[in-house]
Amino acid sequence: MGIHMLHRNTLCGVLASAACCLPLAAHAADAVTLYGVVDVGYQYDKTEGQAARSGLGSGQAGQSRFGLRGSEDLGNGMKATFQLEGGFLTTTGNSTQGRLFGRQATLGLAGRFGEIRLGRQTVFGYAWTPAIASPFGLSWLRSSVGTTFGYKQGDFGDDGRISNSVLYFSPKWHGLEFGVGYAFATDQQVQGTGNNDRVVTGGVRYTQGPLRLGATYEWLNPSKAEPVQRRNAKNLQVAGSYDFGVVRLHAGYNEQRDINVSPATGFVETGGERDRVYTLGVSAPIGPGRVLASYQNATKSKVDGFGLAYQYDLSKRTFLYAMYNDFDTRDHYTGEDVGRRQVALGLQHKF
Repeated sequence: MGIHMLHRNTLCGVLASAACCLPLAAHAADAVTLYGVVDVGYQYDKTEGQAARSGLGSGQAGQSRFGLRGSEDLGNGMKATFQLEGGFLTTTGNSTQGRLFGRQATLGLAGRFGEIRLGRQTVFGYAWTPAIASPFGLSWLRSSVGTTFGYKQGDFGDDGRISNSVLYFSPKWHGLEFGVGYAFATDQQVQGTGNNDRVVTGGVRYTQGPLRLGATYEWLNPSKAEPVQRRNAKNLQVAGSYDFGVVRLHAGYNEQRDINVSPATGFVETGGERDRVYTLGVSAPIGPGRVLASYQNATKSKVDGFGLAYQYDLSKRTFLYAMYNDFDTRDHYTGEDVGRRQVALGLQHKF
């Protein structure tokens, strides 16, 4: 009994000593940041001809996630950088994207030349244009531009995320920057270069005062190992927004060609034809929060609808929200239009 107590006391002492050292270790690093988003609330979803669904939903106004990012000063203006980010469901605690750091896992070098990042990251059509094209960006359920914009297609990685990739980000010149990248394999790499889905991505972005502009492009070089050869899918996105003080206006255009995998299987027609998407949006400060609204229309795939939301700020990092969206989508298996509606109430906290 005495030996057992001694071992337990020794173990407790070791753990206590390690805990005391952790702040010192974190302090010794040049810069390491733990960050994240926790989002949960009530959701009602009704698709015409089907029973309604209701209950708790996770990641409604922004996907729940956690991450680590940091850097080390290497001298002569050089830094080593890293970012590790994983998504999770607040409702169950389960991870998303099927991996620990499914959202992002990169290591890079930054300097006066810009920055080079290697690993799992997002195409520029995910990272740059959506937030300019719409006040909802990539969040707020079906109000997101991901309902129609082509970045979300499986042609360009898993929800716009590409593994085995190298991306270059230029320095900013008076608000102007550009980036280019290449994925050797959008997911698990297999032997033989031609047996992998490879993606080229690039973009240019300009931010100056109230004006924000962006344009991005993706191109797929599909695997040659499949029995049915897929097309070289292409995705062009152009967006702009301007803040007038009392209201910010958003506008976006997306052109998709030779698509293989659509954002909503069965609701977006594939087959190599061109699809054009237009989106308009506004956001305005009202009271302690802001109102957001947008309209989207996809001409070929026949997706048409709007989103409306109010964000009530409790602090700089926590807010309540309410949202509604209403979309008509063409079911290309039956040729009929199907109405889809969502209502959601929730709470989000950032750390």
